[in-house]
Amino acid sequence: MAETLVLKHRPEDFRVRENLVVALTDETVADQRYVLLHKRGYTTMEAIRLLADRLGVSSRDVGYAGLKDEDGVTEQLLSVPLTALSGDGLPAFAEAAGSGRLLRLSHYGYGREPLAVGKLNGNGFRIVLRNLDGRTAEKLVTRRRTNLLFVNYYDTQRFGVPGGPKRTHLVGAAVLAGEWARARAELAGLGAPESGPAARWTGPDEEFFRKLDPRTVAFYLAAHSSFAWNARIAGLIRSEDAQDVSVDGLPYRFPVTGPGVAALLADRHELPYTRYSYEDGPVEHPVMRPTVVQTLVTVGDHGADDAFPGRQAVEVSFQLPAGCYATTALRQLIAQR
Repeated sequence: MAETLVLKHRPEDFRVRENLVVALTDETVADQRYVLLHKRGYTTMEAIRLLADRLGVSSRDVGYAGLKDEDGVTEQLLSVPLTALSGDGLPAFAEAAGSGRLLRLSHYGYGREPLAVGKLNGNGFRIVLRNLDGRTAEKLVTRRRTNLLFVNYYDTQRFGVPGGPKRTHLVGAAVLAGEWARARAELAGLGAPESGPAARWTGPDEEFFRKLDPRTVAFYLAAHSSFAWNARIAGLIRSEDAQDVSVDGLPYRFPVTGPGVAALLADRHELPYTRYSYEDGPVEHPVMRPTVVQTLVTVGDHGADDAFPGRQAVEVSFQLPAGCYATTALRQLIAQR
């Protein structure tokens, strides 16, 4: 059943709003201004670069707590130094005709701390599942609320942009090995926002990465860790009901019953994982990451799929902790019997 599922057929099918509690203060004692970024068709890092250019500041001065998909409609908080963004007005970004891309800012409040990666509480999702057969749709609709246990994989967007090769982990591996020419060559072929500059670069390869926002380099390092994590967790799934699937060319192994997932939870409820920052070189931050996550999936609107004749569409909503992937959760929701 998993191969029939279609996600993100339209950007409006995939809506995300982050859960982040920030301490607000009066403008007179604030150092930062918080703005709510509404976007469609842009990565978080692209949006940050555009905002920073408009304000005349470094992209490093624009804070965020988590990355949001470009192929969806997303909302997240950004922080900007009050010296760069004071007063009532906010930058406006024109939407190119027919592009479907959108950037819009709205005021949220004032505070003393810039936002930082690792501080995100989680994300809320409202997603349309498409191309479902009648039996799968009926199962979801009849239950209305499903207590879902799922294997906590990193999904394919961790490893490349939509439609591009899923190889960001190879960029990270090359950076860690100090193989800068290979790292730049891999990056140039990804189709990512940094790929064009990487392909045109004529200076020392290491210098190219030193000129990037360090959070961008850290993302590629994290992709390397994420690929290793996926391989390790897949190797621990030994249940006879497991299903091997390929998603965008990357391998996954999903238990297809709740007890199969619970067996992994009982065996290893968490595993070590290495986060990275980049400060004149990679900096490791060892943490523990759960192997299995639980969420309550609620079914909303449902009926005939207007995009796939003869099939069904079902809208679901749920919450996930930071660092978990809604897409991999939903693939396992559909695959589980």
